[in-house]
Amino acid sequence: MSSALQQDLDWLYSLESTGIKLGLSNVRLLLGMLGDPQERFGTVHVAGSNGKGSVSAMGASIFRRAGFRTGLYTSPHLVRFTERMTVDGREISERCLGRYVSEMRELYDAGPFPRPLTFFEITTAMAFLHFSESGVEEAVIEVGMGGRLDATNVVRPRCCVITPVSMEHSYYLGDTLGKIAYEKASIIKEGVPSICSPQSPEAMRVISWMADCRDSDLRSLGRDFRAECVSRDMEGVTLRSSSLGEDVHLGMLGGYQCQNAAVAAEMAMTVGKTIPISRESILKGLADARWPGRLDLVRRSPLTVMDVTHTPEGARAVASELDVFPGSPRVLVVGMLRDKDARGAMRHLAPLFDHVICTSPSSPRALSSREMCVAAHDHNRDCRAVEGVGAAMDTAASLAGSEGFVMVSGSLYTIGEAMRHLRVNDGP
Repeated sequence: MSSALQQDLDWLYSLESTGIKLGLSNVRLLLGMLGDPQERFGTVHVAGSNGKGSVSAMGASIFRRAGFRTGLYTSPHLVRFTERMTVDGREISERCLGRYVSEMRELYDAGPFPRPLTFFEITTAMAFLHFSESGVEEAVIEVGMGGRLDATNVVRPRCCVITPVSMEHSYYLGDTLGKIAYEKASIIKEGVPSICSPQSPEAMRVISWMADCRDSDLRSLGRDFRAECVSRDMEGVTLRSSSLGEDVHLGMLGGYQCQNAAVAAEMAMTVGKTIPISRESILKGLADARWPGRLDLVRRSPLTVMDVTHTPEGARAVASELDVFPGSPRVLVVGMLRDKDARGAMRHLAPLFDHVICTSPSSPRALSSREMCVAAHDHNRDCRAVEGVGAAMDTAASLAGSEGFVMVSGSLYTIGEAMRHLRVNDGP
């Protein structure tokens, strides 16, 4: 990376210190100054607490298989900033990124914005500009936080997707599941069809109400279409879908990916009523899809798997999948952020391991390694605090030996630092 680009990115990262500012007035004004690039390609908009990244990656893979030049916008990144915006699976080039950041710096300094632009507002605008200038035809846009006031909620999508909703970001989104579901369901647009993952009754009531208010045809997994995981192992899982009418092998590990794949397939069939998407494209797109950091098998000795589990619900889902991975002793490396329910997540994961290595990623929002130990200790007494994700990985490998199993879990920051330490290839 050039020194000029690094300086530009340092400036962009510095905006994170101002905190999260939800709202659409700033991003709408910025996009207007750029010529509203988000209006030049079709979109699918994906919100939710768990699985939205996997569904987004699967949706983008399907669009690519259908022959469309496809954009994918996700956040945050694991290792490189450029992972956030891809076109046909290729990350934005450093040259393009440098040009966009320089342009944004000028607008930041001169633009008549109601308040200073945020890191996420600028990043979202750059993604839309990149997709427009790259000739993207269809794009899958993952919500950053919530939905109603998220900077991505300026698109007019072909379809809206709500993956499972759980308690998260309560300071910003609300202190009840219903309030959080309202924020996420607010991406539903008037007359735009919606696809929904299975939800708790409280969340489903809110999502259904929002769809009714906005005359959106809502199709829900478990009610309007069905899916079953018929097999799973270390090579992938096989989905049986009522909508597809046949089995499909997924490249992603974890039985819970069957649910995500069924939702992505239903989305594609819904969008396929307006643009050409064949059943074969859906099947091949699901088989091709990859999403790093989600039950991601990255090393064979010791067997090492990474997953960005950061909610109790996600931890429960991951815990149910660990039986397919052999190896003893079993070692968990974990680091989480302060705004997550670390105790709740550890309740599901920590008892399944012989050793728990608690660490802290390089983020001001992270729990310290000792605080992480406090969250895990009630569920596994063999906990130790190790400063630095790399050092934690080395400790885990030493404990596991060549025949053991290492699981790395927690925030994307933790997984990203672990990937850098192991020099794992990453990116969708």
